[in-house]
Amino acid sequence: MLTTWNGDRIARFLLLFGVFAPITMMVIIIVVGQITPDYNPISDTISQLGTPSSPYSLVLNSGCFVFGILIGVTAYGFYRRLHYAAMAKTLAILLGIHAIGIVLLMVFPDSPDFTGKHFTDDILHNTFSAISYSALLVGILVFTRIARHEQALKVTIILGLVVVILNLPLPVINMFDPFKPISGLLQRSFIASSFSWLAVTSLLLYRNHNDVALCRGGRVTKASL
Repeated sequence: MLTTWNGDRIARFLLLFGVFAPITMMVIIIVVGQITPDYNPISDTISQLGTPSSPYSLVLNSGCFVFGILIGVTAYGFYRRLHYAAMAKTLAILLGIHAIGIVLLMVFPDSPDFTGKHFTDDILHNTFSAISYSALLVGILVFTRIARHEQALKVTIILGLVVVILNLPLPVINMFDPFKPISGLLQRSFIASSFSWLAVTSLLLYRNHNDVALCRGGRVTKASL
């Protein structure tokens, strides 16, 4: 059976980071977007706030770096909480990849200068963004499979599916000129929905004291959460 809830205080502590880190990061994104001169949150992407020329890039990049570290810690909390589920390790690895991708986005910031070193940084930035984005979406689907028999986690399953359905076409949508005036808004919709999923799921795993049905090796078993 899973480690009893009272006996696994470490998992409970780690999951708290998954509740507060997304909320704090979203506040930083909103505030920095509002105070940055000549920045339009509707049309401009979040990455533009982290470019070397942005006056508050240090604030955003530091926030993203800490966020990535905390989500990596949360990934281990997910694993400790669900480690007898067959796909728990896969979920933790995917969340870890998402976290590492966020950190690397700050190491290689976006740049409007597409020449020389900046061109390489921009390519790396977009690559890590795609990897991080994809890992989170797949991780949400994996969690949905793990928790699909648990009524207490139903809201996270529904929210997760909504996040995936709404955001799968996002990279393609941004390639079309008619959507470029609202590219910032579309990106923020993904960030807000995915952050909401992380916070709500972490909170429910933190609070849930009941038995939960876990899928293990294709069979449904009962384990103490």
